[in-house]
Amino acid sequence: MTVSPTSKKQEVKNRWLYDLLLKKGKAPLEQINALVSQYDNDSQLAQQAVEKGLISDEDLARGFAEQLHIKYVELNDEFALQRDEVKLVPEPMARRYCMIALKRGEDASATIVMGDPLNIAAVDALRSLTKMDVHMAVGCRNQINQIIDKFYSEEAYLEESLGDIAETDKETVTVIDETRTVDDDQLKVLANDPPVVKFVNLVLMEAVRDGASDIHVEPGEDKVIVRIRIDGQLRVIPPPPKHLHRAIVTRIKILSNMDIAERRLPQDGRFKIKAHGRTIDVRVSSLPEIFGEKVVMRILDRTTLRTDMREIGFDEEIIRKYQKILKMPNGIILLTGPTGSGKTTTLYSALEFLRDPRRNIQTVEEPVEYQIDGINQMAVKTAIGLDFATALRFILRQDPDTILIGEIRDLDTAQIAMRAALTGHLVLSTLHTNDAPSAVWRLRDIGTPAYLIAATLRLVMSQRLVRNVCRNCPTAYTPPEEMTDLAARIDQTAGAWQFTHGAGCVKCSKTGYSGRTAIVEFLEVNNLFREKIVEAGSDIEIRQAAVKGGMLPLIHHGLQKVKAGITTIEEVLSVCPVDFIDTREAKS
Repeated sequence: MTVSPTSKKQEVKNRWLYDLLLKKGKAPLEQINALVSQYDNDSQLAQQAVEKGLISDEDLARGFAEQLHIKYVELNDEFALQRDEVKLVPEPMARRYCMIALKRGEDASATIVMGDPLNIAAVDALRSLTKMDVHMAVGCRNQINQIIDKFYSEEAYLEESLGDIAETDKETVTVIDETRTVDDDQLKVLANDPPVVKFVNLVLMEAVRDGASDIHVEPGEDKVIVRIRIDGQLRVIPPPPKHLHRAIVTRIKILSNMDIAERRLPQDGRFKIKAHGRTIDVRVSSLPEIFGEKVVMRILDRTTLRTDMREIGFDEEIIRKYQKILKMPNGIILLTGPTGSGKTTTLYSALEFLRDPRRNIQTVEEPVEYQIDGINQMAVKTAIGLDFATALRFILRQDPDTILIGEIRDLDTAQIAMRAALTGHLVLSTLHTNDAPSAVWRLRDIGTPAYLIAATLRLVMSQRLVRNVCRNCPTAYTPPEEMTDLAARIDQTAGAWQFTHGAGCVKCSKTGYSGRTAIVEFLEVNNLFREKIVEAGSDIEIRQAAVKGGMLPLIHHGLQKVKAGITTIEEVLSVCPVDFIDTREAKS
């Protein structure tokens, strides 16, 4: 018997769900009425409506969120799993109740994404198990189930691998002394032992999951140290037994197409892996040490490349000035800073801004770290004589509008780049100096004429990356007195600042930091500065001319972010040179 839309049962139990089926449903009214008449329980009715195709999973989830006034969570491909948090829900419970842990709070609480938020029994069971206060959110059942399948299968593999490796001893794996000569066949057998394969896979998966940029495998006399770099800081992770070190290095060499028999000379290689649904490039470098070979793997995840300068941490005013200079038809733009300061990312952001079908953009890099559609990219190969200078000579015959040079290291490269700028090309490159004004002296030091520097240089930008205060656990604190005194020398208002740091939580792995932001020294070359370049003034005079021309010193920009609570004074002072600080540069 068909129930009318105005029946008492529908008004009390599932009137809202009936209305949702009418509004978003994909079936005739008669079919909806027939289904509603069969179920007095909202949960059962909702599940049957989806299974029978009367409503989409997403529309139902959004309806739950609106009716119950809870958050709807879109669990798409970019959804980042947090291992410690997801493990709050055991796999059997996750599958039975279609739920997954989203967030662990600092107040003994957890946020759970459920396909059926009306299932109070599931919430009570989780509260009883975890002894935590449970907050509900709602998501699509099929998306939750996909994440459950993905996470728990990966987790089972990781735990199995850890167990196998921990139980491995010298009797269960081929062991070869580091000092003994071994033929290639023995090395290949060594590298294919199951514990070795599992360990390499495990470390790579962990590094990609945690957003690491590098993996270090370092041999000691009686142990192996494995570290991963996250947000610029190295963290130690559980190592393999010492007797597996040679096998692990060999395994990595095979993946990288490196010479497994050569252990006396450094080598470079590269390979690709698929992890967490993404294709990851891994760049490998080996170096002979006294206790064996050290291997460093650079993780190049295209999905983590941020080319939006706002995401990198640039202020709107700096972005505006940077893009204005990028629009110039010719000249040289230099980025300076140490390795790992984000220079390449900032250059790629410039390429994204300049990318246009009407513009021929050519790069020469060592190596090509990320591939960008619409950009012509080539890698130098010094082993066959293809260095930056040689590549540039041929690039200029390719009718480029914009040229990116990975690094200016010598006089030949510098002079070719500057002559390209003089003949109507925009040239972008990097230089290793401690600050922006020092770029002039570095170019002079390698023999570049002052007049050529003055005629072509448009912008020098020195950059550093500092860690952000974790947004999940910000706390007021008082830095050491010597640091606040130094800040007061630079900015007299520093004594009244409210300093913030991270207390340390699960989300930031108890470090107090999460993510990084850029601080920059932006030196736009004006006529006054060009005069100083030609006059060959001292390093101090050039710096003073830069500040007088409007350049904000690096440490000043860093302290602005300290004042805003974005980072800490300890972070800024750890990356900014302070030996040249002059109170004449301080702001009143």
